[in-house]
Amino acid sequence: MNITSLRRLWFSISAALVLASLAVVGVFGLNLGLDFTGGARWDVQFEEPTTAAELNSFFANRPELSQEVAIQASTDNTYLITIEDLPDAEIQTIGTALAAEVGAYEQTSYRKVDSAIGQSFKQKSLYAIATALIGIILFVAFAFRKIPAAINPWRFGGVAIMALLHDIIIVLGIFVLLGALLDVELDLPFITALLATLGFSVNDTIVVLDRVRENIRLQKANETFEDTVEKSVQQTLWRSLNTSVSTLLPLIALFIFGAESISFFVLALIVGILIGTYSSIFLAAPMLVEWKLWADKK
Repeated sequence: MNITSLRRLWFSISAALVLASLAVVGVFGLNLGLDFTGGARWDVQFEEPTTAAELNSFFANRPELSQEVAIQASTDNTYLITIEDLPDAEIQTIGTALAAEVGAYEQTSYRKVDSAIGQSFKQKSLYAIATALIGIILFVAFAFRKIPAAINPWRFGGVAIMALLHDIIIVLGIFVLLGALLDVELDLPFITALLATLGFSVNDTIVVLDRVRENIRLQKANETFEDTVEKSVQQTLWRSLNTSVSTLLPLIALFIFGAESISFFVLALIVGILIGTYSSIFLAAPMLVEWKLWADKK
């Protein structure tokens, strides 16, 4: 299959995925986790059968609370309760009243994040992603600086960044949809998975672009730039696929058999690697060809 010649098909698929992801984000919004919103969260296991309706009724009558309480039911009469950021004394008062009015319980875990710290985490996460993207485009442009002027080394950095933005938007859209359907939250582990996806994807993309650079030097007189790019993609195709599969296999095993607490973090890595592999092979190099053809027409 000539991948580069079918670039309009890949562009259409990517555009549809990106637009769908942006639409999902616009409709449902970001379901930010405790790391970014601040608040308190604890797992409680009640000694007697308890319903979510009883818990909702209890928290609805608490004057200390100005925001809705999130309650997630689990197995064995266990609930995950998330409330807004309150002083420790007020949270203890709520906990005591919960035991008295709803029923005795055992607290299996407790975590509290100050709202100011949550805002700081949010800003630093955005800075981390922006810094990674800027660093990548500068590094790629520098690494490919000896490319002939007719090709323009900045295009290599540009297509790498466009492929990465494509990956970020689609992964974000998938997890926003999961947040709407399964109440999956965007938290610090998700940001970690997103940054790991950037690293994996750009590594794969640079392998392809580096082969393009080498083949440009060896380009024959009867070869077009599109021919050279296609040759480079074919030469690196199986290397990219083998790397992705060997990375995905342990992640899939971890997702199936690992702890539930890290399942969505592992899922974010799996989705990121799949999307990153696709963009490296079917998007980055074809965009380089399309950009060159567009520039030559000007």
